[in-house]
Amino acid sequence: MRRSILFATVSLLVAAPVGAQLSDAELSSRIRAGDADDAPVGALLSAASAAGSMRDYAAADAYLERAWQQTGSMINGLIGNALTLELASGGGAVGAQRAFRDIRSTFNLSPVAIAAWAGNFPELLTTGEFDDMILRLSPDADDPEYRCACDNVRAWVHRLAGREEEAREIWAGFVRTQIEAVDAAPNRDAEAQIRGQYARNLARAGLEAEAREHLRISMETEVSEEALPAVRRRWAQAYAELGDAEAAVEHLEALLASNSPVSVHSLEARVTWNGIRDHPAFQALLDRHR
Repeated sequence: MRRSILFATVSLLVAAPVGAQLSDAELSSRIRAGDADDAPVGALLSAASAAGSMRDYAAADAYLERAWQQTGSMINGLIGNALTLELASGGGAVGAQRAFRDIRSTFNLSPVAIAAWAGNFPELLTTGEFDDMILRLSPDADDPEYRCACDNVRAWVHRLAGREEEAREIWAGFVRTQIEAVDAAPNRDAEAQIRGQYARNLARAGLEAEAREHLRISMETEVSEEALPAVRRRWAQAYAELGDAEAAVEHLEALLASNSPVSVHSLEARVTWNGIRDHPAFQALLDRHR
């Protein structure tokens, strides 16, 4: 991910204020386009600019708010895909960290936002750069930018620093807050995915028997072909956390043999596989697909 790409993307989201003298009819036309329920970001920004030119600042603010709601998901998609691409294509943890620095030079991410991304991509934590900041996070922090339990990412900080006992303790508290999400899954695909993730986190907490039971239920759930790669990756992660390298490799083999986000490079780089990385079955899997 290169900074020039980021700046180019941001430029697409920014509409210049109306400079030329436009008729009321043209400005009103732009505003009507922004009123559509499915108005894209560009139309919303154009409507905001037109409303501002007509000095209807409340309307301009409303259009901007709708534009921000849309761009938030776009920016999240940009960041997530940039980090995934680095890890999958061979950039490794160093490439992901470089991409994240580029992203932060463009977008002002709060400590809670940084922690959220580091929780999903703990490879960002391997340098220790964010450790002090993340360990300051608390649900009752005085500073709202640090107000977050963020248990998952705090556990990762401890694990990567070699403090496995502290990490397990935090994950044990974390999983107690997750069971409601499992029970509230809207469909079978979501249930299998969430329960597989729950099993993985139970294993991280050292709760092996519970982890194996939820993993069994997840694997017995009927899953669509579209959802299967993501769900199967959760199963592999759960088995890796349980120390069952052969079972993890069985699922990873299927993912490498088909279209999926998993690649040899991501298996080499992602810290979720650290527990089985040196196992002969895992190394043989990498050798077969290099």
